[in-house]
Amino acid sequence: MTDSDARQQALAARDAFGFEPTSLVTYRSSGKVIAVGDDNALANCADLGATIEIGLVSTAGGSIQIDGYLGAYVVTVTDQHDKQVTHQGDAILDLNETPLLAREMLPPGYFHVPSRDWGNPELAAELADLTGEFQKPKYFDYDASICAHGVNGKIACRQCIDACPAEAIQSLIDRIEVNPYLCQGGGSCTTVCPSGAIRYLYPGLRDNGKRLREMLKVFQQQGGKHPVILFHGETYSPQMYLQHYDNLLPLEVEELGSVGMDLCLSALAYGALQVVLYVDEQVPRSTRDNLGAQVEWAQALLLGLGMDGTSISLCSDEAALPEIEATNIVEMAIHDMPPGKRNAIYLALDHLVAKLKPAVDRVELPATAPFGEAVIDAGKCTLCMACVGSCPGKALQDGSNREVPEVFFIESNCLQCGACVQTCPEDAITLQPRLLFDLEARNRARALNSDTPFACISCGKPFAPTSVIYKMQEKLKDHHMFGNERALDRLKMCDNCRVVDVVQDPEAMGGQFDPQKNFRQ
Repeated sequence: MTDSDARQQALAARDAFGFEPTSLVTYRSSGKVIAVGDDNALANCADLGATIEIGLVSTAGGSIQIDGYLGAYVVTVTDQHDKQVTHQGDAILDLNETPLLAREMLPPGYFHVPSRDWGNPELAAELADLTGEFQKPKYFDYDASICAHGVNGKIACRQCIDACPAEAIQSLIDRIEVNPYLCQGGGSCTTVCPSGAIRYLYPGLRDNGKRLREMLKVFQQQGGKHPVILFHGETYSPQMYLQHYDNLLPLEVEELGSVGMDLCLSALAYGALQVVLYVDEQVPRSTRDNLGAQVEWAQALLLGLGMDGTSISLCSDEAALPEIEATNIVEMAIHDMPPGKRNAIYLALDHLVAKLKPAVDRVELPATAPFGEAVIDAGKCTLCMACVGSCPGKALQDGSNREVPEVFFIESNCLQCGACVQTCPEDAITLQPRLLFDLEARNRARALNSDTPFACISCGKPFAPTSVIYKMQEKLKDHHMFGNERALDRLKMCDNCRVVDVVQDPEAMGGQFDPQKNFRQ
């Protein structure tokens, strides 16, 4: 059987899979349109009032702010005296040359119609069709418990916020919030999220993984050689590639931005020679940039494994695919796609490591990678444990021996989110993006810093790390409150003994302590 015949069987197997259903987001619109533009533009759309309910808002009235989505738009006009007037409607007709909303993905019900298109005869019909109830899939799921956005009032990771082309995500300081009515399913948020707190649901990772694995399995069972996976969005038809490459297996996704390195690395683990992400003109620029950053760290990983870096690549102009040696292909992994992105990446990585047996035990990665280590400067660290309390991935942990202050680190849990760096009061932590190939080393808890407990010089109770006590003495030795040896020695006492010593020290009390007056008889 030829590669072309094997492909037909593989595509049939791909199409036999259904998707796990997701919930729906409902819009309700009465059809009122708010047209926004200068007086000339508004005059040109006057005829629309004969077929639809329309309100006119002139940009000459002041600054314009537009908020909302289909069925719930609010236009606020602020004049030169800061007086505000609001207009409510179901849809927006933006008649300005440049959209008033500077987003790569505009909200549903937002029509930007520059002057060259004012005479479009289909415009009135499109606007009239906006009356009624409309539904779309809910594209995402969010698990705040593993989100690395903010901890203890400090913001660490904001990759999803910066990546969203629809500006549907906002910060609530300790977590993020995704507006399902603004979300257009661009998928970049799920791709850049280091923890997997945001998951793409239409389709989900497991559904795409099942399609991917079954397609590759059938292709190879039917005698196909050197399969190449082509991920593409629904706006692109891969006919040119299909005509030139009999071993090419296309996989359409709702939005290309949702294809992360979890899927790409899994494709290689499932036996693909190469993975190509086709970036057509409909893909937002920010999504292209984010995909490029993801591919960059994936290619560094592949080179560390001894593979051709272009085994995962972006393509945007239907150029010839890179030539890759067949030695890059590994025996198909037997594991199913897990629901979590980090587990998916680690399972794919461990399979590739087992089959390729790389010459190195680790690879340094670009700063965009969600893997790496935290390094603690023991000379600065006071073992205050602020980093442990702030780590969303539980990579930093305190020791099980409560008598000995120590910070442990599990590298497989590290998101490189920077929460520990933001929280550390001593600036003692730096991050190093990398990936350990050894599974055991990656999952092993290792001590980053530890110290012997200091015993109170009065009662003998351990109460603080030894290094902290000596650092405090060094910093406070010239302070007027610690001007003598006794005062300085109080830093070596626990809280209770320190209080007792203060009230027994006439100099510390300034002669104001009288046992007869300060204690009941």
